[in-house]
Amino acid sequence: MTRIVAISDTHAKSLSQLPQELVALLPEADYVVHCGDFTSLSLLEELRGIAKRFIGVHGNVDPKEVRDQLPPKTVFEVDGTRIGVIHPHWGGGPWGIEEDIAAEFDGVDIILYGHTHDACHKTVRGIVFLNPGQAYQAFRTPASAVLLTIDAHGTDIEIVAFG
Repeated sequence: MTRIVAISDTHAKSLSQLPQELVALLPEADYVVHCGDFTSLSLLEELRGIAKRFIGVHGNVDPKEVRDQLPPKTVFEVDGTRIGVIHPHWGGGPWGIEEDIAAEFDGVDIILYGHTHDACHKTVRGIVFLNPGQAYQAFRTPASAVLLTIDAHGTDIEIVAFG
């Protein structure tokens, strides 16, 4: 069994600025995935230090020092499940974004993506799209994350809100 915690749009300088219930999940996960918009190199370094395995992509508001260390998209595989990760750098609203995102990948089963700040779990043309939402609490919008478990029996997906 492989446990993945996916977050996005942290917009923070430190993990201490995120809900501690969320931060507590990170060292327990087999993978920590960040779908872009860290906004600080220090947060990227903290995540790399706390995660057993870290996967990340840069977002549209990330500074050069983050962009220099992370790709705009990536694909990794867990137990035969191919997972794409992206932060749509082209921006725009959330309506119909899945079609544009899907065009960036070949042969993936799941796509983890950020940018819209809206937690989302939907299947479009056989691909599971998961957006963890934003990892910080804002007015009327809780922080959230995707908890993804993959094993021989399949995939379990949960979007968890904090705060």
